[in-house]
Amino acid sequence: MRLPILPLLFAALVAGCAETTPEDRTVPTPGGRWTDARLQAVLQAQDHRRTADLCAMLQDSVAAVREAAALALASVQDSAARPCLLAALRDADATVRGAVGLALSGVADSLALAALLAVAEQEPDSMVRAGLLGVGFAAELRLRKHDPDWYISYLESDHRGVRRRAAQTLSRLPREVLAPTAASVLHAVQVERDPAVRQFLVASLKHHATRGVTDTLRRLAERDSMPQIRIAAVRALGAKEDTLLAPLLLERATTDPDPGVRQVAVEQLQRYHVHLDGDAIWKAAQESSDYRVKLPLYGLVMKHAGPETRVICRMLMESMRRQDLGPYLNAALITALGPTLPQDTLLAVVLGDRPAVERQAALTASMAQFQEKLKAGEIDQAGRDRWLVGQLRQVLASGDAGLIAAVCDRLAEERPDLLRQLLTEPVVARAREALHPVRDLETLQLLDQALARRDGREPPVHAAPPFNHPIDRARLGLLRDGQRYRIVTAKGTIVLAIEPATAPGSCVAFDSLVTAGYYDGKAFHRIVPNFVAQGGCPRGDGFGGMPWTLRTEVGPRGFVEGAVGLASAGRDTESCQFFIMLSAAPHLDGRYTRFARVISGLEVARRLEVGDVMTKVERVR
Repeated sequence: MRLPILPLLFAALVAGCAETTPEDRTVPTPGGRWTDARLQAVLQAQDHRRTADLCAMLQDSVAAVREAAALALASVQDSAARPCLLAALRDADATVRGAVGLALSGVADSLALAALLAVAEQEPDSMVRAGLLGVGFAAELRLRKHDPDWYISYLESDHRGVRRRAAQTLSRLPREVLAPTAASVLHAVQVERDPAVRQFLVASLKHHATRGVTDTLRRLAERDSMPQIRIAAVRALGAKEDTLLAPLLLERATTDPDPGVRQVAVEQLQRYHVHLDGDAIWKAAQESSDYRVKLPLYGLVMKHAGPETRVICRMLMESMRRQDLGPYLNAALITALGPTLPQDTLLAVVLGDRPAVERQAALTASMAQFQEKLKAGEIDQAGRDRWLVGQLRQVLASGDAGLIAAVCDRLAEERPDLLRQLLTEPVVARAREALHPVRDLETLQLLDQALARRDGREPPVHAAPPFNHPIDRARLGLLRDGQRYRIVTAKGTIVLAIEPATAPGSCVAFDSLVTAGYYDGKAFHRIVPNFVAQGGCPRGDGFGGMPWTLRTEVGPRGFVEGAVGLASAGRDTESCQFFIMLSAAPHLDGRYTRFARVISGLEVARRLEVGDVMTKVERVR
């Protein structure tokens, strides 16, 4: 009997027409493809990263097995599979050829890329051809450097996936490379209709200093009807650090109806290294009713306002500290007050029993305070180093994985000789002893990077943890593609539909956590407007995980807006934290696991702010 074959999902990477949108209401098909024993063998080989077995399966007589094997190799991403994938590009089945192209693009070298593009040009099936050209273009972006005109030429492509990748790559180029492209990018902004492409193009204007560019960005920041475009324009304006633009950013921070625009405007003001109008910031902070805006503006008042205003502001914040605003607003208050709080007070918070996010804020404020004292000449380098070593040894001895991770991350900026004073063998041994080898993997990685810097070695290459979490086959057999889950928040409800056909292990883990009630009461701890809303951390500060990890599962559908993926600290380290794409992010394709999509409530996800809680997450029957 011929097994059912997945639809031509891989073509969605480029053509867009097969990509499920947030409005899709497709009725899911009962049952799952993984109940078939032959496909379970593919899944077993994928889970254990057995490249040779998967290559052999590319020659199976059943097309669905060959296709599943190719998609498994897309997840494994082993360069040893190149020869078998190159041979399979000539498979008789169009769906298999498309899946093989996706897998090959993830491990392609220049020769494999040339072969992939040659096959794509000859592909008779138009959908498959579009998919092959799309993944080939993604591989070419990864392998080759081009001048900005090359990326701009692809903005005329008929396929929005190609335009998105080209525009995003353009936006990430350095200032000196982008500088000559102002006229071309401005024209593209005017003619482009895809919001994601326009958003990337607007972002790429951050390095252009012409009057025309600045006027365009001002107009978009103030008047564009789409929050995504206003966010991109505000970011681009803030990157210029022009004091003449600060009033516009302050106005956007306090009056824009979209919380993402307000957040980004505040973040851009915080980036300024020059003096700002402290009185104007104080007035705006007093008038704002949004504490997520008010508190960071108070922090700017403490930096830029006159002495009398700073005294009043500090007294006001001290009175707020006697209240409990909730962990995330408490953390924002600690950050705002940080320059004025005594070191003993900050250290007591760091080593105390407050929520993790508050302890992280106190640690950051403590280290920043002494760095500022050094810059101001209030202490010398030797005094600052003595303090830093003494304080950080206490933090490393705390056994708190998140704090240890934050310290090690901060040490990337320090001199090797200071690291040798701090990271002695007894200190390192005690820190390691407190960390779980799987749950605290990210912390251990950061510690190893700090040790490499201490010893003058190259940073260690990420090594995926050993296989440690088998897929529950019984649960997988009960899941169907399109099974829905409801996330209830104070801002509204978000409904997801899972995709076990291409991310079986991730979907099973998510379903088990949901049905156990794990996500109930967890917060969205990370919001990056025009990028992601991320939640599910057991600590609430982003450094928490499970005592097990999942295998990275790469599928043909990309990270478009509304896609839902799993956070990780490198390949094969996913567990409980997930993120919702607020905009397209093609650079995540092939690197992260997409396991679901938003089918309703994407506008709710865009309204989320740091600290918003998932009051209930449940499977919809």
